[in-house]
Amino acid sequence: MENKRLKYLQSFIGKHFNNSPSPFANWLNGKVIIVEETGVEFQFEIRKDMTNPVGILHGGVTAGMIDDCMGVNFMVLGLEKFYPTINLYIDYFNPAYEGQTVLVKTKIEKLGKTIINIKAEVFNESTSKKVAQATANLAVSEIKIPD
Repeated sequence: MENKRLKYLQSFIGKHFNNSPSPFANWLNGKVIIVEETGVEFQFEIRKDMTNPVGILHGGVTAGMIDDCMGVNFMVLGLEKFYPTINLYIDYFNPAYEGQTVLVKTKIEKLGKTIINIKAEVFNESTSKKVAQATANLAVSEIKIPD
């Protein structure tokens, strides 16, 4: 069976994914680098409205980038039911600043019948340093994903 969501997202490789049903994802304006069922990569340009008062990428925006990329990774699995995030743990390591770009990489660690575990790493492309790493669990719900 063809995975329409995977094919659709793969059509954006090398482009900004600004056609998301999520207004937040559109605000982030991520560029699609890799989209596979096992993991995705998105690149984000850090704008002034993404920074904290000292000009560093805001931790909440970093968390949003991670959660959104994990959500994309989930969606391209082609599952029928929605799995909302039930927890998200993030370790922050190094800063990223306005004008720099970060790369968010996700990886499905475990695809269970009721729980999906996903890992993510965020890298500052200007310095090659890891900005953050995260792990999350998504749990099956009764919500059917529209086609």
